[in-house]
Amino acid sequence: MSTQYFGAGTFLANEVITAFRLVSISSNGGVLLSTTGGQPDGVAQIDAASGDFVSVKFLHDGGTQKGTLVAGPVTAGNTLFVGASGQVSTNGTVTVGKALTTTATSGAIIEFIPENL
Repeated sequence: MSTQYFGAGTFLANEVITAFRLVSISSNGGVLLSTTGGQPDGVAQIDAASGDFVSVKFLHDGGTQKGTLVAGPVTAGNTLFVGASGQVSTNGTVTVGKALTTTATSGAIIEFIPENL
């Protein structure tokens, strides 16, 4: 049986996941926090314990996303990358989008425009 998603999808959390962290679908169909070298599939919309279900907004769905900033500062217009533990960063190798928020606060929830992945 195949599944299609329109909007957010619900997945098994393979580890503890905090809202607004980048996640990747794993080989068992669940999700894990994205790693700095990996391609994220979406952003967790709620906190979830390992083994719980988590709502994931896909990066390709259109519209803006929210993400957790590894470390400030970030300025609106900066390119964002996959950072440690599923966070977004102002430096890295895998681009996720463009910042719409300006802040110097590490751990801040910021808004961004996803790159066409």
